[in-house]
Amino acid sequence: MNLRDTFFMARLRVMVVEDDDFTRSTVVSALQIQGVDVVCETGSVGPAMKLADGLKPDAVILDLDLGAGPTGMDLAIGLRRRYPKLGIVLLTTFEDPRLLHPKIPSPPTGTEYLVKKQVGEIELLYKSLQKAIANVSKATTPAIEKHTSPELANVTDSQLETMRLIAQGLSNAEIAKVRKVTEKSIEQTISRLVANLNLPKGAENNQRVQISKLYFRLTGSRTA
Repeated sequence: MNLRDTFFMARLRVMVVEDDDFTRSTVVSALQIQGVDVVCETGSVGPAMKLADGLKPDAVILDLDLGAGPTGMDLAIGLRRRYPKLGIVLLTTFEDPRLLHPKIPSPPTGTEYLVKKQVGEIELLYKSLQKAIANVSKATTPAIEKHTSPELANVTDSQLETMRLIAQGLSNAEIAKVRKVTEKSIEQTISRLVANLNLPKGAENNQRVQISKLYFRLTGSRTA
C-alpha cells in the first residue's frame, strides 16, 4: 500500500454491521491497523440506520445475512436511498448471494462484495472499500456485476430454487406443488440444471444426490 492509499484510508469513516462477534472484530481490527476511523460497530439492522444518521460514515461494511428479520441487503438498499454517496461493501459467506435466499433483491448500484473468508486479508478489504467509494463518486455509477460462484454461473434463479428443494429431499411432485407448476415443468428444469452444472449424466436418483451434495458444499451445511 503506497502513501497515497494510506492517506485515503486514514480519512475514511466506516461503519461495520456484522452479527458474528469474531468476524466483526476481525474486520474492525483490520481497518484500524490501516488507520481507518471505525465510527461504530453493531450486530443488527435495528440501530444501524439511526447510527448512520448521526455519524454520517463514508462507507459501510455489512453482513448480507444478519439472522432473523431484515437482511443486510435490505439495510444496504435503505442506506443508499438515504445516502446516495455512501460506499457499500457486503460481506457474504456464500460466493453467490442467491444461496442466502433465491429471491434476494439486487444490491444498490456500485456495491462491492467480499467473501467472509477473505476479511482477514487487509489488502482485499482495502480494495473493496476503495472501489465501493469510487463507484458512487463517479457521475455515472457502474452497473453492479453479477456475483456468482463459478459452479452457478449458468444457473438461473428458478433452477437454483429447484436445487434447494431437491436438497431438502422433496420429490418432483412436491417441488411442483411448492413452485405452483406442473411436474413436467420441474423435470425440464432439473434437466437444464444438470446441464448447466455440467453434472455427469446418469439415473435420476444419482443426479439428485449430486445436486444435493453440490448445494450442501456451496452453502456449507448439511440441510437446505
